[in-house]
Parts: sequence; C-alpha cells; structure tokens
Amino acid sequence: MDLIIQILTCVLGTIGFAVTMKAPKKALVYIALGSLISAGIERTMSLFFNDFISCLTAMIILSMYCEIIARIIKTPTTVTLMPSTIPLLPGSSIYYTMFWAINGNKELMNNYASSTLLSGLGIALGAVIASAIVKFIYLFSKKQDNNQ
Repeated sequence: MDLIIQILTCVLGTIGFAVTMKAPKKALVYIALGSLISAGIERTMSLFFNDFISCLTAMIILSMYCEIIARIIKTPTTVTLMPSTIPLLPGSSIYYTMFWAINGNKELMNNYASSTLLSGLGIALGAVIASAIVKFIYLFSKKQDNNQ
C-alpha cells in the first residue's frame, strides 16, 4: 500500500510541476502517464535492484514512451520527458548527503553520495541509450525507404 501511495504522490507532484512549467494542456494526461510509468518502474525495481539499475531501466522505458507520444501528439519529446522524469530525481539522497556532510558523519555521507551519483548516472545513461535506439531505428527506417 505504501508503494502505491508513493507512486500516486509522484504523479500528483509531476502534474503540479508540469502545470507550473506551463506544459500544454493536451500533454498533461501523457505527462501523468509518463510519471506513473517512471515512478512505478523505479519504485518497484528498487525493491530488488540498486539505484543505478532502477533508474536506468525506468529512464530507458520512459524515454521510449515519450518518443512515441511526441510523434502521436506532435510535440517535442522534451514536453513530456522533462516533467515525467521528476519522480526519478534523487532529491532525498542529495539532501541527506549534504545533511550528513554538515553533521560530520562521513560514512552516511558517502552512502548517500553514492546513491545520488548512481541514480544520476542511471538517468543520464538511460536517456542516452534510449536516444541512440531511437536514432538507430530512424536511420534504419530511412534507409529502408530509400531502398524501395
């Protein structure tokens, strides 16, 4: 039950962020769904895997989803991708990294810093991998069109 509440809270926060950033109204439903996808995958996978794998997988799937939606609703990919990424950001681990650094507990600071870095790396690498896959598919389909 706690997992469901966390995911739904992420979705509500993402919608609030998207509205604040003046995302197009036609994209809000897709942004909410993207947030549900990213939060659901990341939170569920974090029960079994580390932060890197959880964020990497969630970001690859989210990026692919946003690429597809962008073509359907004819908007740039970033319109849905940026707000939908909010649930993946390692806010609490950044906070606790600084908290324990200020309070002088190096062991806990290192643990949280490691978590922060792994999450960030997973997000970045996931976006790059998904982008490369989309680019490859686009180039392959363009080459197929030219051969016909």
